[in-house]
This record gives sequence, C-alpha cells and structure tokens, in this order.
Amino acid sequence: MDNKQAFQTYKQTEQEYIKGIETPHGRIKILFETIIENIDKLHGKHPKTDFLSFGKCLNALKILSSSLDMESGKDLATNLNELYIYCSNTLQEYLEDKNEKKLLEIKEIITELLNAWDEIG
Repeated sequence: MDNKQAFQTYKQTEQEYIKGIETPHGRIKILFETIIENIDKLHGKHPKTDFLSFGKCLNALKILSSSLDMESGKDLATNLNELYIYCSNTLQEYLEDKNEKKLLEIKEIITELLNAWDEIG
C-alpha cells in the first residue's frame, strides 16, 4: 500500500469514527448508545463485574445529566436529571446485589429515551 492509499484509508476511518459527534444531537445519541452497549456487556459477564463497562455507563449518565440546561428546560430537564440519577443509583445498587433485573430496567429506560431522541432528530 502506497502512502496516498494509506492516507485515504486513514481519512475514511477517521470520518467513520467521528460520524455522529459533529452535532449536539449526535453526541447525546452516542451517549445513549454507549450506555446500552455497556449494559449489554455487564449483563453478558454477570455475575462478574466488567468495571470498564460499569464506569462507561456511569460516566455517560453523568455527562447526560451535566448537559441539561436546567433553566431553559424547566420540568423536562428536571425530570430527565432525576431519571439519570435514578439510573446511576440503580446501576450502583446492581454492583452491590447483582440483581440482573436492575440492568434490564436501566437498558429499557435508556432505550426508550434513545427512541424518543431519534424521533426528535
């Protein structure tokens, strides 16, 4: 592979990697997808804990919560914030009691939010 071909391959890979992050809407969608993907990983390794996936879920929920405009969003932002906090707390409870139903509940909540988010976009 010559240098020009290698550069083109690199550029294409880079564009595929950043697809979706160019807009705020896309970035929020990526966060929802990250949570769902990592909940699946946690569920797949149950009862062992995949701490990397666990941390990614908590981090994504924290970013979602901190991205809310509480002043402009009013009740909607408050309700979403409470939902993100609930998911974080439920995830931490899962770490303690290993109840798989908690993972499935979080995944259902985030999937519903993702579906609603897709309709907005």
